[in-house]
Amino acid sequence: MKRLALISIALVSMLAFAACSSPTKKAEQITMNFIKAINAGDYDKARSYTASEQAEAYVGLVEYFASEESEEEKEARSKTTSRITRTEGQDTITCYVETIEPSDNPDTLNQKVILTKVDNEWKVVEVPMK
Repeated sequence: MKRLALISIALVSMLAFAACSSPTKKAEQITMNFIKAINAGDYDKARSYTASEQAEAYVGLVEYFASEESEEEKEARSKTTSRITRTEGQDTITCYVETIEPSDNPDTLNQKVILTKVDNEWKVVEVPMK
């Protein structure tokens, strides 16, 4: 009987932990999908992760500057690596993303991506530009 009680407590604890961390993990996954789409030059896919004029304008701005790049620059950008360094929030989640562009002298870009739930899905609503 004690064994069953311990197993039940452990199971309930695991479910509670999974439920608490789930929104953050989903928001981080959407953020990484958004960043990967931008780095790959798939701007329509990147727009599918947005839910505001500001976020769509950010994608449009990146798309505009990418159209001015040479093929070598586009290929280098597609090889960038990004990772989430920190996540904050519950209802509105802010993911801090570090992107490293490969080159002889690598550049590091740190940016915030702000997400909120829209129709029960996490969407990018702001990418503040410094």
